[in-house]
Amino acid sequence: MAASNDKLNKAIGTRDCCVAGLCAAWLTRFAAVGGGFYSIYLDSADTGRKSHFIIPHAAKEVFPLGMNILVTFLNESMGYIHSTTLRWSLQYDNRLTFNSNLRLLSSSTRFRSNKWYANLAFLFSIVLSYATTSLIFLGWNLALSETFETISDSIPPGQIRVSGVALIFFGIGLLGQAGLATWALKTTQVPTWSSNPLDTVLACTDETNPNQRIRRTNRCMKSVHQIKEDSHPCKPKPKQGPACTAHPEVKWVLTLLWLLVPLGGLWGGTVYTMILRGNDHGVLGNSWTFIPTFTGTISNDCSGAARCTEGTSVLNVGWKAKSGMVGNIGSIFLIAFFQSVVTLALHCAELLVNLSRDEGIFRMASTPKGTDPLYNSIIAAFSSGQTITLFVFKAAVHWLFGLSINNDFMLEVNMYPPQIFYFTAFTLMVAIFPTYTMADLIDDWEDRMFWGHKQDGYAGLPNYAGTSARRLEMPRMNAFYGGVKNTRFSLSGSFVSGMSEEHLAASYDMQYNGGMFSSYEYEY
Repeated sequence: MAASNDKLNKAIGTRDCCVAGLCAAWLTRFAAVGGGFYSIYLDSADTGRKSHFIIPHAAKEVFPLGMNILVTFLNESMGYIHSTTLRWSLQYDNRLTFNSNLRLLSSSTRFRSNKWYANLAFLFSIVLSYATTSLIFLGWNLALSETFETISDSIPPGQIRVSGVALIFFGIGLLGQAGLATWALKTTQVPTWSSNPLDTVLACTDETNPNQRIRRTNRCMKSVHQIKEDSHPCKPKPKQGPACTAHPEVKWVLTLLWLLVPLGGLWGGTVYTMILRGNDHGVLGNSWTFIPTFTGTISNDCSGAARCTEGTSVLNVGWKAKSGMVGNIGSIFLIAFFQSVVTLALHCAELLVNLSRDEGIFRMASTPKGTDPLYNSIIAAFSSGQTITLFVFKAAVHWLFGLSINNDFMLEVNMYPPQIFYFTAFTLMVAIFPTYTMADLIDDWEDRMFWGHKQDGYAGLPNYAGTSARRLEMPRMNAFYGGVKNTRFSLSGSFVSGMSEEHLAASYDMQYNGGMFSSYEYEY
């Protein structure tokens, strides 16, 4: 049964939601750049007004969390456009193997909006947008300044200054993503915006697709792990193979995620060791609170450190924000350098979640409920525990990174060992979280599909498994599966009229066994 357009879920509502997010990103970009230039004007002009305000210290530390949630929402909207257009760019290149791909590390050969240089620019824009969220609102902590003996009488305690330079770079980060997403949206023909792999397969096998994927016979029990094997009958496997053997990028993703843990520990350990060994710019503290805290009280028992306090340990590394444009830009790119690894790792974690989602959707075909005919990508995302958890992880990890290294208006860039260790512990949770070919398997397309044993073998032919609108029994573990759907179809899938079961069996024997059916042994 050929796929037809009337059954294809084009998910126009999903596209419209992503376009709305894209428009919000454009508006946020204009607001950020405009606000940045206005902040620079207020600080340089003699207008009597300045770009600063006073809020409690705890609020200053939590405020970037809201910024990270906003950035994550905008990035997800533009990222969905980017990943969907990449999927169909790869399909038109005849290179689409999986429904979910590493969109920043997979590129098209024909579509410039998804070529390697566009993906590199997209990655840089994501890093820039996240790195600047902790640098837009610069605080000045009086207690920490007293510890470093750097006190300014002209700045009241708790004052927050808006960095116009960071706002502008934040807008540039959103501009890069919005521009590339808009470019891809305009230049790529997308048959369906659904994230459902079944909709992707239906669109790929549709007769109107210029690069139509043809369903291969005798593979009704072949999984993606057997994609390179010849088409011949086989028994169901009692245990599914790991994802890393099916998707070649999974092992690299897991490696990168787990690499964050020792790198974070090395970073925190190095900073803490420098403080303990008496670095002139370090302060040894005895507080391990989640949010950095400073009392300004100097302790006499420093244990080899240059100075010590009852607050949080901190290492001052330089690049003053108040030193002007150069200092601001230097601090932005210093933090962006550290944050690029985190951003890339979280993007890779997205692939594992999407692969798990794709597998879960097809597994529904073997359940009493069957596949969902009313699948909606937006609703599915908000109702998926894995997707919501990854969204929270993305926002929280970037926020914790901002607590680990940030910029003080008077005291330059600071690193906080306790927060680095907390950040590392959270990356461990991220690494543990995800560690937790359909075209050949689907023969009948229905609104709600069930997969399983469909037809008994006969005359020496193997059993047949496939999809149906009615509930099917599970495949028989000790029986061979393959062959064709029924006697009305030949081995190549063409219509047969009046062919007997014996004739069909003999034809099957001649095609696969060279006419030696009695001596043929199926492979497991």
